Amino acid sequence: MLTFTDDDFKRAIQDETGIRPTWSPESYPDAVEDVRQSLRRIEVNPFVTKHTSLRGFVFDVATGKLNEVTP
Repeated sequence: MLTFTDDDFKRAIQDETGIRPTWSPESYPDAVEDVRQSLRRIEVNPFVTKHTSLRGFVFDVATGKLNEVTP
């Protein structure tokens, strides 16, 4: 998801199949910021209880480690 844009992905699918996807793969240039944004969306969701502990992580492919993302 870090190595391509939505348009690049859609173009590659269209080139291979002749059909351009109508849906978005939702690529992102910054995994840490994407996790922060996801945490914020969960935090403000009225269906998630306020006493729930939220944590987010990004997997580092090079090291095999999970790095915790702070909000």
